[in-house]
Amino acid sequence: MFKQKSRLALTLALAFSSHAFATIDEALAVQASHDVGASYARVLPLEGGSNFRDLGGYFTADGQQVKKGLLFRSAAMSSLTPKDQAYLAGFDFATVVDLRTNEERDLFPDSWVQGTDIQYYAYDYSFKSMMGDMSKLASYNLEESYAGLAYSIKPQLKAYFEFALQGKAPMVVHCSAGSDRTGITSALMLDVLGVPRAQIYQDYVLTTEYRNPKNELGNVDLQAESANNDFAKIMLHFTKGQQSDVVKPLFTESGYPLLALVFQRIEKDYGSVQHFLQQEVGLTPEAITKLKSLYLQQG
Repeated sequence: MFKQKSRLALTLALAFSSHAFATIDEALAVQASHDVGASYARVLPLEGGSNFRDLGGYFTADGQQVKKGLLFRSAAMSSLTPKDQAYLAGFDFATVVDLRTNEERDLFPDSWVQGTDIQYYAYDYSFKSMMGDMSKLASYNLEESYAGLAYSIKPQLKAYFEFALQGKAPMVVHCSAGSDRTGITSALMLDVLGVPRAQIYQDYVLTTEYRNPKNELGNVDLQAESANNDFAKIMLHFTKGQQSDVVKPLFTESGYPLLALVFQRIEKDYGSVQHFLQQEVGLTPEAITKLKSLYLQQG
């Protein structure tokens, strides 16, 4: 297996140079030469993909626009076909940030990165540490757990924003379904860039439309793997009696996007998303200005 860079020396007080712009400009030139930008509106046309889509195109409150072809999000990518991989090569990806636990990566590795010069990042942590007591799944409170989910992925958020600040794009961030950890990470990026909250929620719930659970699971026998893998075990628990291609809506019982719970918790604890990112992720106001210079353009 390709080497996983699980713990980085994360320093967000970076000495920025024009190299970041050059890297991004070079990647966009590669995309133009392969004409991949014209091949999709938002979600990439992948045979083995699930929820692999571009954050570009959204407008900020001040009329700027997120650049297309640089910031992507996805579900698990272990089912990508050779045709998919050839297509993705036309994007000149620089970075993959894998938000998943050790157990998830063991079952569904990002093997398409192997043999490429793409920077791959994954943080070592167990599924049990994220879920808590696995014997209490019957009483699992989704809404309560969801509200604090951003706090459980702070190391990954640090890495994601550092790569973005270094101009290591195009980059794709993903987890297993591309909905929760990935949805939160992508939402924080869009919020930092100045995209209105209503648009962020709209992007978040698109996951229900763009997921393909069959591609996320591939040919893995969850029943057999559940004896030694906690992720396989919980997948069996939550999908028991359901069709494998059913995607649950990302709303609370009262009809709000689950993502709203995350923002409410952050704003209650820190006053604002930017204060949370500054205190817990190290994202300074200067760094936010840099992100906007890299990933926004005039609309």
